[in-house]
Amino acid sequence: MNWVAMFPGQGSQELGMGSELLDKYSDYLNEEFKNTLGWSISEIVQVEDKEEIKKTNIAQPYIFAVSYCYGLEAIKKLGNPKVGIGHSLGEYTALVLGGYMSFKDALKVISVRGEAMQKAVERSNTSMAAVLTSDMSSTISSIQKLNEQGIEINISNYNDASQIVISGLIEDLDYLKSNPKDLDAKRVIPLDVAGAFHSPTVTPAKNALETVLNDIEINTGNFEVYLNVNAEPVEISTLKQCLVDQIDNSVRFYNQIINIQNALKPDYWYHIGPGSVTAGMVKKSISSKEIGVLNSLSSINELN
Repeated sequence: MNWVAMFPGQGSQELGMGSELLDKYSDYLNEEFKNTLGWSISEIVQVEDKEEIKKTNIAQPYIFAVSYCYGLEAIKKLGNPKVGIGHSLGEYTALVLGGYMSFKDALKVISVRGEAMQKAVERSNTSMAAVLTSDMSSTISSIQKLNEQGIEINISNYNDASQIVISGLIEDLDYLKSNPKDLDAKRVIPLDVAGAFHSPTVTPAKNALETVLNDIEINTGNFEVYLNVNAEPVEISTLKQCLVDQIDNSVRFYNQIINIQNALKPDYWYHIGPGSVTAGMVKKSISSKEIGVLNSLSSINELN
């Protein structure tokens, strides 16, 4: 079956997510978590404060593990995907499901990555905003002009044909929210994040990530994974460097969608994990009608 597995990044977390997986995947969600991070998913699913699971050190491993287990279930029904992709953090889910690194090693890397990124943005006075536009080329050109004027605005995510995410100083983003025409955009929507991720603000986080990646083993995968940093299939020899570079470079998710569509013409695209964000990005980017969301055991069991 020619299908694409897509995995979400931070921001998709939901209270109680993954509780239905605890009995079946206790070895991953409890034992591995406890041994590697000192806490377990059994503890987190009982949290009732949304702010608690928004914390980077909780949200990232939580989303990764829940998405991974749903991915295992999807593969039981559909077989291996032709290709996997993930949005930022979700890239690790795709890589682990594809066999490029172990679940335990990914937990270690994700933990260090999240802490280093959080540290990098602390007291930076930066944030991010979604930009909705009907003329992407004009919007990108407008951003370049602002940069030439000394107003540093970075494109952190290329999400779909009509949306990018920008990052910069909070005061500059607030101005653009009130003046979207300066970006030839319809709307500029501030995001509730800790700082300017996937921008030069988080470049200091790369050293810690490089160190932990040097200690893990990379294997030949079971299926292709297209990477955020270049929107191309993974190459084993450069994978670690691509993951390091992902930290402060744009997430080229839209480019990944287009490249996969052109190269493979998949029959199905499935968002796997909490929320449905990657399915929405595909719907806005290509004409495929076969786009699904697998974010519960019931949704997976309904597959033919």
